[in-house]
Amino acid sequence: MSSMKSSAELKGIAKEKSLGKYGTLIGANIIIFAIQILATGFTTVAASGNIAIIIINNIITLIVNILLGLLMSGKAYLYMNLLYSQTVSTSDIFFGLRKEPQKAVVIQALFVLVDFLVSIPSQILLVFYQQDQSYDLRSALLIALFLGLVVNILVSLTYSQAFFLLHDFPGRSAKELLATSRRLMKGNKLRLFALNVSFVPLYLLGCISLFVPLLWVSVYRYASTCAFYQDLVASAASGNN
Repeated sequence: MSSMKSSAELKGIAKEKSLGKYGTLIGANIIIFAIQILATGFTTVAASGNIAIIIINNIITLIVNILLGLLMSGKAYLYMNLLYSQTVSTSDIFFGLRKEPQKAVVIQALFVLVDFLVSIPSQILLVFYQQDQSYDLRSALLIALFLGLVVNILVSLTYSQAFFLLHDFPGRSAKELLATSRRLMKGNKLRLFALNVSFVPLYLLGCISLFVPLLWVSVYRYASTCAFYQDLVASAASGNN
């Protein structure tokens, strides 16, 4: 019988581990967000143009988003230090630049490319819909958006543990890390999905409270996600997964 922790227990662990460290964690999240905003600002060659400009924009955007995997690796490292009661620092978010950067890029490439590919049908339908706002096109567009969202969620859940695994098992290849995440998440995707959904009320509250509380909610959610990883690996080691 599984002894895996409930969402409430994981969130309790996240709160306990984060006490006294919110300044560092929020600061790290702000730096990551600022870098993402700056990077996004450099991905657009022109607001509009011919097909060549559109292609160039998409290529630059893909490359930049894939390289941001280095920060995602650092963020995972920061929160693993938190959950394993190690010293945490905002500089931890740059650890991915020094430790196995090529693997972080490969892992991030999976998420970015899947997101790009599943968005193509809706982008094409949107172009047609702007010219002919018929009921059939609107329905097809909504279906394409919904299916793309479902695929993105499934892929995100399936490979959600890859960045954490990268720091626990640096000797494994990116392919092996992704395969391990897929194996660990078999039968656990709904559990992680429920954990993430449980933060929706807090995000809504943050949105109507001048957005400032979102800085805390973001830390709380990611720390809980890291606690989920910790519990998942412990369960697998004991033979419960």
